[in-house]
Amino acid sequence: MIDGETGEYKYEEVVEAPGLSAGEIRERAEKWLSTYYVSEDSLHVDSTGVSRLCSQRIQWTLIKKDIVIETFFDVNIRFKNGRYKYDFSNFREGKMVRGDLQSMALKTYINRFPQAYQINIEEPVDTEITNAINSLKYFISNGHMEVPEEEW
Repeated sequence: MIDGETGEYKYEEVVEAPGLSAGEIRERAEKWLSTYYVSEDSLHVDSTGVSRLCSQRIQWTLIKKDIVIETFFDVNIRFKNGRYKYDFSNFREGKMVRGDLQSMALKTYINRFPQAYQINIEEPVDTEITNAINSLKYFISNGHMEVPEEEW
């Protein structure tokens, strides 16, 4: 989760996608980004990958108070025949004001709080990104979103 060089939060992995062409992976990556992150965030597509500024609201608890923040991050998905590489990086806390992002690095935001409470912010961010990564992998492999099992 933490980049050893910069100390910033970063998730990246090369994933095998046997039997899928670069074009099929690109098409599925675009569709997943548009389906999973439904917002007015920007989507950029070129011949080697897709990227997007994404946002996610998270809730964390400081002592007994629930705090809701909006995290912004870049998602980049690069592809070749039979494999792709994703990275979730450049994590920030902030808000959009008249179409402009006003934010600070998530690491800076977290460091403002006592060490004992920092994990309370990191855990929900990690959970959200892990869920997104699992969804991406499923979507690229299967071509559709995973349907949750019905509980009864």
